[in-house]
Amino acid sequence: MEISQEGVQTLAAVLLEGTFDGAAGALHITPSAVSQRIKALEASVGRVVVRRTKPATATPDGEVLVRLAKQWDLLTAEARAELLGGDPADPRGPRIHLPIAANADSLATWFLPVIARMHARHPVAIEVLRDDESQNSRFLRSGEVLGAITSDPLGIRGCTIRPLGAMRYLPVATPDFVTRWMPDGPTTDALAQAPMVLFDRNDYIQRDVLTRLADGPVSPPINYVPASTEFHRAVELGMGWGAVPEVQIADALRSGRVVRIVDDHADVPLFWQYWKLSSPVLDSLTALTVAAAAEHLVPTRQPNH
Repeated sequence: MEISQEGVQTLAAVLLEGTFDGAAGALHITPSAVSQRIKALEASVGRVVVRRTKPATATPDGEVLVRLAKQWDLLTAEARAELLGGDPADPRGPRIHLPIAANADSLATWFLPVIARMHARHPVAIEVLRDDESQNSRFLRSGEVLGAITSDPLGIRGCTIRPLGAMRYLPVATPDFVTRWMPDGPTTDALAQAPMVLFDRNDYIQRDVLTRLADGPVSPPINYVPASTEFHRAVELGMGWGAVPEVQIADALRSGRVVRIVDDHADVPLFWQYWKLSSPVLDSLTALTVAAAAEHLVPTRQPNH
């Protein structure tokens, strides 16, 4: 089986642009040439690699080849930067495109300084794709990112997985909110009436905490605030109660602007998944990520063997 570099790069362009015509424009070739390259690639590997939908999507075998294209791009960029001197302080020097995925709460608390240190130490141009930690694995499967913070303990084919620790969430509200809505504590009746703040409609963390606190199904009024910093500010402003990362709400707790509505917490284990690739840039990003996580996240219990 021979895999053409031209073929996998054309496949990557098709998936990035969404259509064969879009890929043709990006590659400065004709749509017919794009089609011929994809057919030749599929004939070479003996598999269908792209679904001819709008937008075009990769088959599982196509995802493997897209990752290969992105890996080739990374290694080529690293070699070029090394040959040309790649000084991160030189604004005129070449920069390596570094796409990664992170959840909003990590990005708003401990992960942004990691990105800043990477930018200071290496000639990189960083692109962050943001989604829920339970959804970020799809960016790795599709080949869109080199590494991702996920809550998925199962390794993706072609990736290495490193446990980072757990993000601890505390159910909190303002003292006035508790006095008004939960004078007898977070009873089931109170939880059914008291407004909640959710990140979005897929916010499983808040719903899991609500389920643990209530004795039965409840449907409280919901305020949706789809940004991490604004979410915790909405809780501080009394719009509702919510489970907020401990590292994010610590100052408000110490000052009394918010209080814990119950002596309980929710821990969400996080993992760093990244391509199995001999890359100095990716190795450095992994080391910085693991070190920062050890400082800011809660250690997770290791299973007994």
